[in-house]
Amino acid sequence: MWPYHPELLARPVPRYTSFPTAAEFHYGVGNASFEAELDALKPGTPVSLYLHIPYCHEICWYCGCNTGAANKATRLASYLDALKAEIATLAARIGERAIVRRISFGGGSPNAIAPEEFEALTALLKRSFSAEGATLSIELDPRSYTPDWRARLREAGSPALASACRRSTRRRSVPSGESSRPS
Repeated sequence: MWPYHPELLARPVPRYTSFPTAAEFHYGVGNASFEAELDALKPGTPVSLYLHIPYCHEICWYCGCNTGAANKATRLASYLDALKAEIATLAARIGERAIVRRISFGGGSPNAIAPEEFEALTALLKRSFSAEGATLSIELDPRSYTPDWRARLREAGSPALASACRRSTRRRSVPSGESSRPS
């Protein structure tokens, strides 16, 4: 039996790792304040980039993420086009002033996109920002982690792969390839 910690339930904390957490969003932060923060970056300022891929090949029955099924190629293509436009907008705003120390991909599951799309995104980031040597982290769904993904991650410069394996039931791990539905 898992230990029960009622004191943890009494504290309002995020149960996921989005950047920033939902608790930090409010109406006082808008375009003007965001642009002012970007304009205030001094040369050499270390920054982290977070790219959100809000899709999964299969939705887990226990998932609380705001995600959708990656079952429509046009949906993914439109999202990736918008993401690339956002990268271009941000790069035009901060250019080489900031030094990108970390690039994190989360979601959903970033491996809902094709490995070559991931490779294209990381290449775009490295061309658009001062990001050489940045640490790369990615949250992956092990059910769709393929040898091609492994190779693309190595090519992208990911020396260590931190895979968030969200595949468990109450008492046993679910091997990759099995259904995520409870038995």
